[in-house]
Amino acid sequence: MLPDESRSIVPAPIDPARLGAVLLAAGSAVRMGGPNKLLMRIDGEPLVRRMLRALQRVPIGHLVVVLGRDAQRVRVELDTFPLRAFCRVEPGCDQQVSVDAGLRALPAGLDAIVIALADQPLLETEDLRWLLARWRELPDASAAIPFHRGARGNPVVIAGAIREAVLQAGPVPGCRGWLAANPQRVHRVETPNDRFVVDLDTPDDAARLAQRGVLVEPPAST
Repeated sequence: MLPDESRSIVPAPIDPARLGAVLLAAGSAVRMGGPNKLLMRIDGEPLVRRMLRALQRVPIGHLVVVLGRDAQRVRVELDTFPLRAFCRVEPGCDQQVSVDAGLRALPAGLDAIVIALADQPLLETEDLRWLLARWRELPDASAAIPFHRGARGNPVVIAGAIREAVLQAGPVPGCRGWLAANPQRVHRVETPNDRFVVDLDTPDDAARLAQRGVLVEPPAST
């Protein structure tokens, strides 16, 4: 759980219509050794669906899901959600290509954009609201990157004003490269828990989640 000071945070004080998100769901998941990890069930819910639900409850007005491997099957899991759009990239492409595609699919003029990974099984809506509240405390045109005990986490929050500069730079160097080249815009945010740094990449990750009482199951059969 978040500390007491964060429990009082209500939905992030940003008009949902001015808030966008890119959910990266295009990875090849080869380290899992077979199943598409985004379709693996976390406490009974597909991982990708769980993350989209957490984002929408922030709430976020403009949400783009970037698809790659098993695009149609992943999309089926998400088609019941309102307020989302899809774009598609080639499976196995560099992550920054996915980020670029997602940013291009968002409208201009947003105040903030959340760039989120679809494979973070512990993140909750309250975590996302907490991070957005911390971003609001930063200088204008800033990016917030969560860290926990020295480990870099996700999602990243960037000011909407940064989007155009990142798109002009292109997928190489991409958003990560642009932020690295503009460190004055980047602020580390120390998080109160490790949910920002836990992802599901390998069978060992699944085993560690099970040790924490999280039920991890293979994808449902088609």
